[in-house]
Amino acid sequence: MKTLLLSLLLVTPVLADVAGLTISNAFTVDRGGAILRGKEPRNKVEELSKIGVTDVIIFKNQVRDEVDREISDLRVLGIGAHPIPFRWKEFPSYEEACEQTVEALNLMEFIIRRRGRVFIHCTAGEDRTGMLAGLYRMVHERINREKAFREEMCARGYSDGNPNKPAVVTSAIQRELTPLFLALAQKVESGEWTPGRIHKNSCKNIALRATRLTCRTRE
Repeated sequence: MKTLLLSLLLVTPVLADVAGLTISNAFTVDRGGAILRGKEPRNKVEELSKIGVTDVIIFKNQVRDEVDREISDLRVLGIGAHPIPFRWKEFPSYEEACEQTVEALNLMEFIIRRRGRVFIHCTAGEDRTGMLAGLYRMVHERINREKAFREEMCARGYSDGNPNKPAVVTSAIQRELTPLFLALAQKVESGEWTPGRIHKNSCKNIALRATRLTCRTRE
């Protein structure tokens, strides 16, 4: 019940921009329009098929049976389903969270190389999805962390970039997800992560630090 209530409260004030989709928080990530992001599609998976989506990365842990149901619905439509059980808080370890992020980034790159079209999502399509999309743009567009954080994350509902998000959610993001983003962003800016060269062994002994960086104030 608590998870369902939070899901209902996570209503973003921003508008979607992907033609053919009524899925909430749907946006284009890359310049070519091959990577899309948004809220979990639920009963709207057919919309993804109609706009040429070949693969879906489900970047979230299963709460009930929603991931299993989505995988089944996608497979009926011939869409590749790629579940990665990434949590938005209480990570078993930051190394695991990093490895899951690496898996998702490499999957996105692989799908694009084979000329597919991929939709990435978590639950609300704001926090986990925002971090993943921001890191992808850092790797492939060489934008800095500030631009990724402001444009791809805050502007699309990340943390307190969505004023409707409960404090219990934003505080957890501040403690766990934002420090993870900053640690992984450092790997991009240092040149350790580049297109085609993102490896899970780079997640060992990942260094995190507390941050005051939020969508409403600067670090």
